[in-house]
Amino acid sequence: MPVFETSVALNCSPRQAFEFLLRPANIARIAPPDIGLVFTKAPEILDLGSQFEFKVQAYGHIQTLLHEITELVPLEQITEIQIKGLFARWTHEHRFEPQGSDQVIVRDRIDFDPPAGMLGLLVTAGKILDQLDEGYHHRNLQLQKEFAGST
Repeated sequence: MPVFETSVALNCSPRQAFEFLLRPANIARIAPPDIGLVFTKAPEILDLGSQFEFKVQAYGHIQTLLHEITELVPLEQITEIQIKGLFARWTHEHRFEPQGSDQVIVRDRIDFDPPAGMLGLLVTAGKILDQLDEGYHHRNLQLQKEFAGST
């Protein structure tokens, strides 16, 4: 069971970071442009039980994925799972750790299983981890820019 973890320190309150990441429009804005992230069905603000469908460019094709928010603890945690999509299993936890009143560390942890069958021979855990590392490097830099002047 491969695991990807990353964290970023942001100069904002935990509330600002939490509320920012509950909005699919904001997530699309900070995503790497080369993945072509587009939300096709999503509420304006995610909540417990929200399902959201999105498309990404991955492995030479446009992939459609459906995720659901399965855990939401205000200002502390958002957990989403893949309902439909490329991966055999995908669980993404976002945790928010206050560092005083004007800084927060956002930790992301993704547990996944690569696709099954023939596709799994090409889309390996190593490839997925490398792509997550690149994508979250971009995302974390965008988050830092977003909140550079918040305090």
